[in-house]
Amino acid sequence: MVSTTDVAKYAGVSQTTVSRVLNKPDQVKRTTYDQVMRAVRELNYDAVEIEKKVAPLVKLTTIALIVDSLGDSVYLNAMPSIITTTQQQGYQVTIHFTTKKDELDMYELILSNNPAGIIVISTLLQQVSHEKLMQSTVPFVLLNSSSITSRHSISLNNIEAGYLATKYLIDARHEEIFWVGGTLSSPSTKDGLLGFVQAFQEAQFKVGKKHLIVTDLDKFSLFDVWKDLQGLPNKATAIVAATDEIAIQLMDFYQRAGYNIPQDISIMGIGNSAISEHSSLGLTSVGTSTSLANIGQETVKRLLDIVNNNQNEAFHVTKEVHVYERATTAIL
Repeated sequence: MVSTTDVAKYAGVSQTTVSRVLNKPDQVKRTTYDQVMRAVRELNYDAVEIEKKVAPLVKLTTIALIVDSLGDSVYLNAMPSIITTTQQQGYQVTIHFTTKKDELDMYELILSNNPAGIIVISTLLQQVSHEKLMQSTVPFVLLNSSSITSRHSISLNNIEAGYLATKYLIDARHEEIFWVGGTLSSPSTKDGLLGFVQAFQEAQFKVGKKHLIVTDLDKFSLFDVWKDLQGLPNKATAIVAATDEIAIQLMDFYQRAGYNIPQDISIMGIGNSAISEHSSLGLTSVGTSTSLANIGQETVKRLLDIVNNNQNEAFHVTKEVHVYERATTAIL
């Protein structure tokens, strides 16, 4: 079983730092947070056994924040705001990280502790876990999940995001445009790819299999993708990445190989997360005009309205998206 010691060693930080990231992410630097969270995902850190060793305290003043190992970076970056807002309202926050393997056990453990409410950041909540939530009396809000049967959810318009990114590059006269994203078991990634294909079809471009790259998201897998792109007879002139993190990693490979961005290749991300604006070049990205902090605050407010005011009317909030043009794209 992977421990926090293993995560600390892999991330190159202290165990105290790992603990702070997992429990008080608003108190660490963004670069440290990203570094530890990358280690958590790549090592498939399993917190269930560790949590079982801690005597459960039944506290109706606790909000449980559940994050799966494939959590979309856009929503993961909203975590500090979720935690701060929840604490400002007088609630404690417990953070729980799950993998597909341990998900059901984790949900059963959390529900047994009887929290006041639950926020779930998940790209794909398993049906059996979702049913556990629905059967309980604990109110919950899903952030970025495909569980359409849930009463309460907030997400981005990912189809529109993929479409807008691709159309932006087509309008910039690019034709060799490639999609690079993770597994299609993630609804946000699948929807983004659907938007990519829609933009191709609208422009009457042929969508070849070579244009659609689905891969694992660790650095080594993305490097293999980059090498494969270099071997194509018609090299990519533009890339739409399913997340800003993927886009920035690909940018690094290109720059290390001596490419100039955007003169030699244009790269776009999806999410408009903090790293897109503050990356070395400034990443062109598609995202919501609502800040991640505001999304976090809205999530907490809506959950606490259910908890405290019995405002249990169903809602499915879809945030509209826009292109944020920066320095990594150019007209061909």
